[in-house]
Amino acid sequence: MPTVQEAIKRLRWNKRQRVAVAIWCEDDVLGRARELGIKVSRKQAREIIDQIDHKQDCSIGISWDMIDNYLIDAGLRK
Repeated sequence: MPTVQEAIKRLRWNKRQRVAVAIWCEDDVLGRARELGIKVSRKQAREIIDQIDHKQDCSIGISWDMIDNYLIDAGLRK
């Protein structure tokens, strides 16, 4: 998964072009885990973001449901 700095380098579009962007980060995973009562480390959250980035279906996108499923599938429920 690219870092923010790497992602910025990849964005070489015309500055006037309109784009739609959704950005998910490990803090999103950590916050959602807290809401669900699931204990997760920053390293585990990073691994989940990496998995989601590599396996996402571009016709579906990334959602809270997807993050929930990765948290639960990872066996991280208390």
